[in-house]
Amino acid sequence: MRSFAVRNLRRAGVVTAAASMALMGFAGVASAASGEAYASGTGVFGSANWVWTKSGFKTANVAVRDTKCDAHKVFIFFEVKRTTGQVYQTKHRENGGGCGSTASWSDLTYDAGYHVGAVRVVTCVDGGSCHRSTYQDNPLT
Repeated sequence: MRSFAVRNLRRAGVVTAAASMALMGFAGVASAASGEAYASGTGVFGSANWVWTKSGFKTANVAVRDTKCDAHKVFIFFEVKRTTGQVYQTKHRENGGGCGSTASWSDLTYDAGYHVGAVRVVTCVDGGSCHRSTYQDNPLT
């Protein structure tokens, strides 16, 4: 009988330890520094959210909507500002679906290989104007 009780206590300890580690892991994700921004203008609306890293971001979600029936594609990208001031553009993501369509991408990652000070979202109408969010400062740099 004693052996049965000891085994159950050991199992309970293992389960408790695993549950504690899982909760700490979730707390770590929940406390991660995150950012979000949107940019819009005539014919286009775009939004993004992400989790910061020192050299960029991860788990980014972006979407761009064509808000005007004018046969022009719309696109979205980030402008990334180094801590030294230089600005670079990420890959442009295009929505060619036409009037009222939305295109989205998820779980995107960007690693600049150096410290990133801020990013902003840019949306554009093909052959037209671009619209920029304000820069979102990276709290990790």
